Amino acid sequence: MTDTTTANTSRGHSVAPGDGERIWITGDTMTFKATAESTGGSLMLLENLTTPGGGPPPHIHDTEDEFWYVLEGTFEVTIDGEVHRLGAGGFAFAPAGCVHNFRNVGPTHARVLVGFTPGGIEGFFRESGRPATDDGQAPPFDDAELARTMVAAPRYGLRLPGGDGR
Repeated sequence: MTDTTTANTSRGHSVAPGDGERIWITGDTMTFKATAESTGGSLMLLENLTTPGGGPPPHIHDTEDEFWYVLEGTFEVTIDGEVHRLGAGGFAFAPAGCVHNFRNVGPTHARVLVGFTPGGIEGFFRESGRPATDDGQAPPFDDAELARTMVAAPRYGLRLPGGDGR
């Protein structure tokens, strides 16, 4: 088995453990594992290191389905008002067009894989968040991130029903 940083071929894509582009967003750290570019547009997959109480506000994707697979910790995933409490190994799916979000409800950092089909939403994360510059804690969500989010969201078919990303 080859352990490479990133490998792209005409038949597939791989990322070594711990590797991938890292973004700080909503106080959490995302690590991109697959993007539209690396999958021919098929999907986007990220690992989210989520602070206690962390996760995005309720939102709607007009074009992407979203799914979650819990790696560590306990999350509540809300899909159209229905709350699903998931521990390690738990899975949830939200089709495009429904209001949803996830939240780490445990006392420590937790990890969840978050996927989107088709890919392309990673552009929103890049524009709204900021590149992670070290292995430290992500900075808290602030007014500058809110402003970036409100500008980028319409370009990626993302809506915040409350109108505020907090």
